[in-house]
Amino acid sequence: MLLCLSIENIFDRLKKNLSFKIKMMIKKIRTFSLFLLCILLTGCAHKNPLTEFQFQTVTAPPYVLASWYKIEAPGEYIRIYIEGDGHSFDAYNRPTNNPTPHSTFLRDIAAKDPHPNVVYLARPCQYLQTSTCIQNDWTCARFSPQIINSMAQSINLFAKKARSQKIVLIGYSGGAQVAGLIAVKQPQKIQKLITIAGVLDQEAWTSYHKDTPLTGSLNLKDYQDSLSSIPQIHFIGEKDKVVPPHLTKTFVQDDSKIVIVPKANHQDGFEKVLNDIYQSN
Repeated sequence: MLLCLSIENIFDRLKKNLSFKIKMMIKKIRTFSLFLLCILLTGCAHKNPLTEFQFQTVTAPPYVLASWYKIEAPGEYIRIYIEGDGHSFDAYNRPTNNPTPHSTFLRDIAAKDPHPNVVYLARPCQYLQTSTCIQNDWTCARFSPQIINSMAQSINLFAKKARSQKIVLIGYSGGAQVAGLIAVKQPQKIQKLITIAGVLDQEAWTSYHKDTPLTGSLNLKDYQDSLSSIPQIHFIGEKDKVVPPHLTKTFVQDDSKIVIVPKANHQDGFEKVLNDIYQSN
């Protein structure tokens, strides 16, 4: 009887140990599978310029975000690039099933950033689509409180990883709206806000294009007083038809905080001001 009990105990321990090891193995396989999915679905193995950066999935409930980062000088300020809206709509203005950016525009800029601590942070459901992702996350609710809180969690995680509370946020297109909303949530941590072809007043922007209002989304315009105390610079393309210069000028109302890039559109032509973007801290 005692022998049977001891054998049962041995098997119980083996089962527990195996269960723990299997759980750890599943966790590792899941992380690798997410990265492999990114490679297979977006071709980032061939096109992604962030080859010198480390890939990391960031769990920021209810989302899991894709990111690439380098942290080479802990304690120094960290520069975090926030992606635009990506491929949210097709050529016929219909919502897509996958908002992953087709362009490497912002990843190219982040990859060339000479500073030691740099992060490229994708928006929810870009590169990685989990069970929590729904179409509203990249359409009408793309700037919802839930999304802004998730992005803020991710940014604070990287600030902690870099052992830094000095954060420079760089937002591109719709990512500028996200960056601004995060900045007004925690202004004490934000050293500077930089936007590139940024959507700053999303209601004025959708109205200009006669698009459907972004119901369920926050609007930076409602926090303009708080935003005014944060150091900021806005780079806009002279020929940008997606975010025309007059929208940025109307919102900012201070030409000293605006750089108009001659002949630039929504993506092309910003090469001539990259040094200015990198020197803004």
